[in-house]
Amino acid sequence: MLLSRRHLLVTAAAVTPLLLAPSALAQPAPAPPDLSTPEGWLAWISAHRDQLGLVLDDGRGNHLQHRPHAAQPLASAVKVVHLAAYATAVADGRLDPAEQVRVGDWESFYVPTDGFAHVNALQHLGIPTDPTGLRATDPEHRVALDDMVSAMITFSDSAAPDFIRDRLGEPALRKAAAAGGWHRPDIRSMCAEYLFLLPEFAPPAQLPTPARRAWGYRLERRFSTDAALREQVVDRLLRNGLPPHEHQLSWAGRTMSSTAAELAALHRAIATDDFPSEAAAVARTHLERPLSGHLPPGVLGIGLKGGSLPGVLTCGLTVRHADGTTASGALLAHGDISPEQLGNGDPGLPLLLAMQQPEWRDRLARALRA
Repeated sequence: MLLSRRHLLVTAAAVTPLLLAPSALAQPAPAPPDLSTPEGWLAWISAHRDQLGLVLDDGRGNHLQHRPHAAQPLASAVKVVHLAAYATAVADGRLDPAEQVRVGDWESFYVPTDGFAHVNALQHLGIPTDPTGLRATDPEHRVALDDMVSAMITFSDSAAPDFIRDRLGEPALRKAAAAGGWHRPDIRSMCAEYLFLLPEFAPPAQLPTPARRAWGYRLERRFSTDAALREQVVDRLLRNGLPPHEHQLSWAGRTMSSTAAELAALHRAIATDDFPSEAAAVARTHLERPLSGHLPPGVLGIGLKGGSLPGVLTCGLTVRHADGTTASGALLAHGDISPEQLGNGDPGLPLLLAMQQPEWRDRLARALRA
């Protein structure tokens, strides 16, 4: 085994402690695992197995499961449900992807707590922003409906899902998810959930999920139809920022949740045409577009939708191979994830490696058992 320079330094320190003064014995706390690297994910998983839900099928008879039916926060991974409903409506002729959507209608659901996802989407679409830099200068500007949906997946825009749900209705989202094997998805207003971060909008702490959802829909209607309230929220966030990190962690644990098995089922259905085929093709276009220029040999498409919230990293992932096999999986991590780990973390990395490399899959399996 080759030893790294860091390993040699650690080993040297281990054999010479008696030569050091007592005050020098104190060692700094080890750095948290780097979740942008494979080794970092193995270390985190080994130490936090009770904070992880994972399902993996490499399409060739090899499977991994760990707490597959444990409900955990989904973050933006839930948006695959909204995409499935949109794709179904397009395939059925109920929505026209070329329809021109007024940006002001899209932004009526926008709360600027999304890590600049909406701003990045506007920039990508060439839409000028107002003096705050957060919203379109001209709310009358039009964008194609399909471009808005693309922003939901590629940039993880969080106003688009509520626009789609408001347009199609919650039953359409539930029906589309069920067609892909995900029954009773936890669909809420993302606009309201972000507003719940602010104490003045937060519902009672112990409110059951159905009541919280209804509370959120009422708040969303108020916010989306009241331009003055939207201005007030933007001004408040620009002046005061978000609540302390501990408050954010507590809030994130009460947002939309589901299981790795349910998330993986819908992604697999879309990738394999177990979902209605025309709708599956529409959804795959969006899920596979971000990595379409970086495909390894023998791979037709890599579809993914990840998500992050304070203390939460998630991903649903599929790989379609030229030999006709399809790998699929989902990873839901929730718990001891620092802001630094969140900013760099790639929850699709351990899934993709395990799908492509048997040795890595074995190492992941050992980490899940360790």
